[in-house]
Amino acid sequence: MRKHTWTKLIMLILAVYFIFPFYWLIIGTTKNVGQLFQKSLLPGVPSHFLENVSGVFTYEKGIFFNWLANSFLYAVLGAFIAIFIACMAGYAFRRYDFYGKKALFIIILGFAMVPVYATTLPLFMLFRDLQLINSRFAVLLPSFVHVFGVYLMVAYWNQVPEELFNAAQIDGANDLLIFFRIGLPNIIPGFITLFLLSFVGIWNNFFLPLVVINSRAKMPLILGITTITDPQGFPVYNLTLTSSFFAILPLLILFIVLQKYFKPQLYTGR
Repeated sequence: MRKHTWTKLIMLILAVYFIFPFYWLIIGTTKNVGQLFQKSLLPGVPSHFLENVSGVFTYEKGIFFNWLANSFLYAVLGAFIAIFIACMAGYAFRRYDFYGKKALFIIILGFAMVPVYATTLPLFMLFRDLQLINSRFAVLLPSFVHVFGVYLMVAYWNQVPEELFNAAQIDGANDLLIFFRIGLPNIIPGFITLFLLSFVGIWNNFFLPLVVINSRAKMPLILGITTITDPQGFPVYNLTLTSSFFAILPLLILFIVLQKYFKPQLYTGR
């Protein structure tokens, strides 16, 4: 009984630890700059939430919505193309035996362990030579390859019974038909899982856009909100906090909508 109580207490402490930053972010949207630097964990009195929201939406003629549209472009397009490439690679590893298959898979796993920051400088040099710096392609192209996604798709494809493939071949289905009509419907949980991982990763990608994007009009939201300043060039912290609040809302909505696919299938692939 005592052990059970201690477990609950530790879980409660951990829950408070992880939830507190979100709580602080939410109450921060109700404060002006002066109230933010007061030692209070309570919402601002009087509340400045509507004033902050209005300030964010009207900042530099609504550039916030431009940043938001950029983020959706980068995250949605990048995630779907990354998923499609990873699905095809996973299908190839599942269905075909070819020379160097195991070695190639090990190399892919090795690349999955390379930190993203280690590839930023080579990418910058490559895009500089290709004259893609300050182009949306400089953000999009690296997101098309999700190395961990290939490993994840291989795991999900391995859960599809071989009998399904054999039956489809007997009926005269080619690889294209098997891939779209037989395979994909059986790995929908993996598809959704990888979409979530890719979308969140691209949405929260700060360092790469910081290096390759110079124009504020092409910045994603996560980078653009760090450039919010007053006419004298000083950060406007209440607007930055309010923008950050709106930046996490799409992620929360996405997880709520897709969470039914994100349960046992994430671990078993079934």
